[in-house]
Amino acid sequence: MIPFERRDRALVAELVRREFAGRYRGSVGGLAWSFVQPLFLIAVYTLAFGVILKASGGFPGGPPEYALRVFAGLIVFNAFAEVLARAPMLVAGNPQFVRKVVFPLELLPWVLAIAATLHALVATAVWFAGHAVLFGLPGPGALAFPLVIVAFFPLLLAAGWLLAAFGVLARDTAPLAALASHALLFATPVFYGLEAAPQWLRGVLLANPLAFPVEALRATLFGAWPSALALALFFALASAFAAACLALFRRLRPAFGDFV
Repeated sequence: MIPFERRDRALVAELVRREFAGRYRGSVGGLAWSFVQPLFLIAVYTLAFGVILKASGGFPGGPPEYALRVFAGLIVFNAFAEVLARAPMLVAGNPQFVRKVVFPLELLPWVLAIAATLHALVATAVWFAGHAVLFGLPGPGALAFPLVIVAFFPLLLAAGWLLAAFGVLARDTAPLAALASHALLFATPVFYGLEAAPQWLRGVLLANPLAFPVEALRATLFGAWPSALALALFFALASAFAAACLALFRRLRPAFGDFV
């Protein structure tokens, strides 16, 4: 993990607070939309895939369990999709920060990643409530879900720094990221398990960096203890990738002023 300076913690906390306040300012539902949106999405996907198409995705159980398994996958995917959607304009959309040399631009992806993670935690709380209503409390392994979120977090930072930098230099980054997000939704085992994919395709799907956290969070929420070794390895690789993206961001930063 790439920490920020101690003096920047208050700034990051304030920016995250403003991010939440700005997102729900003027809406009647306010913060309740954080709960309503994941419930609405899972209802739509369950109706479309579980009821109309009668898809099982290789998962055991009926539509209610299928809905919860898809929901678990969406927790990870939606967090990453939020970063993909917003990171390209993170710096390009804030030219006043670029012109202020003293402002640490590399903090903006931190704010975005933390906000996306907080929304993922809200969605996880909705998942637990749904499981409790439908099936009762999940197994004790579900208590380890924060470990999966922590291991996944550096990947959000990496995507934020990488897309924020390229979003300044090439405005085509935003529509390309949107296309990638749509493709990833079906290339990630959200609506199906890896076991349901043909053997020859599993290796390709596992190359998707979202495949492991999606499968790990789903298994953990359903009561299985995650593999500490696998989580540590994923965290180390994601952190190394994030460090490389941060180094690239800092290398390209001197050119930002010429493009905004």
